[in-house]
Amino acid sequence: MSRGEVLYRGSLKSCNYHCSYCPFSKHRISSRELEKDQAQWQDFVRILEKRAKALGIRALMVTPYGEALIHPWYFDGFARISRMDEIDAVGAQTNLSFPVKEAVAAFWEKGGVFEKLRIWATFHPEMTEVSQFADSCRQLKEAGISF
Repeated sequence: MSRGEVLYRGSLKSCNYHCSYCPFSKHRISSRELEKDQAQWQDFVRILEKRAKALGIRALMVTPYGEALIHPWYFDGFARISRMDEIDAVGAQTNLSFPVKEAVAAFWEKGGVFEKLRIWATFHPEMTEVSQFADSCRQLKEAGISF
C-alpha cells in the first residue's frame, strides 16, 4: 500500500456465508450493530468528502471483517466517493453474494463513476457454485467494473 491509499475496516464483523474456517460467519449481527456500522460508514464518507484532498487520499479499499456489500449503504458511499475529483479508486473485498445488477443500478442512480469502482472478489467453494460466482463476475464485467 502506498501513500494516499486507505483501508477501511469499520465495525462490521459478520457475514452472510457460513464457511467452516471463518470466525465472522459465526457471529449473528444485531440490528443495533448494523445501525452502528451504517452510521460509522456514513460518518467516514462525510469526513472523506471534506478531508481527502488535504490528507492526500487518492484511493479507498473497504476490507471488512465479514461481508459489507450486502448492505446498500456501502454502494451509496462508493457512489459519493467515486464522484470526488481527488479520488482515483474506491472499492471493497467481497464474496460477491450481493445482487450485482441491483447494486450496479443503485450505484448508477446515485451518480457513481464506474471507472473508479474496484471489486476484490473472493470465491468461497463451500458456499457457492463456480457458475454462480462466474455469473456475478460476468455482470461486473458487463457493467465496466474492474474486479
